[in-house]
Amino acid sequence: MYLDPLHAGSSLELYCDDRLIFSSSGKWLHPLFEAEDFIRKNGPFSGRLTLHDSISGLAASVLTIRLGAAAVNIDMISTLALKRYEKFGVEVHYKTLVDRIKCITETMITPDMDQDEAYRLLRKKADLTSGLSLRIDNLSFSYSGEKKITDSLNLYLEKGDAVILEGDNGCGKTTLLRLIAGLEKPDSGTIEYDGSLQRPSMGYIRQFTRAQDFPFSVREVVALTLPKDTEDRQGEIELALRRCGVYHLVDRAFFSLSGGEMAKVNLARCLASKARLLLFDEPVASLDKASRIAFASIMASLSVTEMPTMIIVNHDRLLTQALPWPVRRMEGGRIA
Repeated sequence: MYLDPLHAGSSLELYCDDRLIFSSSGKWLHPLFEAEDFIRKNGPFSGRLTLHDSISGLAASVLTIRLGAAAVNIDMISTLALKRYEKFGVEVHYKTLVDRIKCITETMITPDMDQDEAYRLLRKKADLTSGLSLRIDNLSFSYSGEKKITDSLNLYLEKGDAVILEGDNGCGKTTLLRLIAGLEKPDSGTIEYDGSLQRPSMGYIRQFTRAQDFPFSVREVVALTLPKDTEDRQGEIELALRRCGVYHLVDRAFFSLSGGEMAKVNLARCLASKARLLLFDEPVASLDKASRIAFASIMASLSVTEMPTMIIVNHDRLLTQALPWPVRRMEGGRIA
């Protein structure tokens, strides 16, 4: 069916075996993002996914491959897109082959760019991140007039950026997170969230502790952060826990969990809150290697899919190596 002409008014059609499951009349890359949302909400589909698109350049090929399409039929395709489809083993049919599609996104992506990196760039270009911009200007802070912990510190993160913050013990990394979270008040300087001084709801995961901070079940811990107007509360709890791979723990006592399980539930708690800014202070401290690797995998996936803005204070080399994020170093009260 995907080899048939597009229906009148359609610019993209997605099939599962021979059944049309999604169509769009949108332009640019929006139909592919819409198809991805459809699959996320209604999938997974057990049949063979095929797609008919009116036009596909290199950017569109990145998104189509991510959909999991086994075969595509493209009315107009670029040479770069054709090569990428072939590289990833996608069966390609087309009517017209052109050297390049005239679109700014074609210059943003290089043929050898990693799929996740390219996908992040495209989501940011389409303004489809769940994060917010964070601007810190000339931020200074000291405890009781002592030596400045932060000294005219500046930092800017775009929506959906994720960064690892490193530095020697006592250099002020945790204090910076507390300032961003509003737990401390700066002596001078400003922190803007999407251009506003008003602090939004955010997730803040501090260093792991065995203390029984939450004498509740996992379900109750996640429910604590749900927005008041949440309609399907149980559905949101399940989605967040499944996203972090710990739904099977939903009725367990939170304080009875292992360190790795607690870390994942805490992350699910942040996801359920719909926080656009997530702060992590040594989130894998005291966890075993397997738990640290699992946590890093979830974080890496989160930065590609939901794309909240994230800052991780970290000393753990394994976590730094596992996350393909830029590393910034804090010293002398400033960020290099």
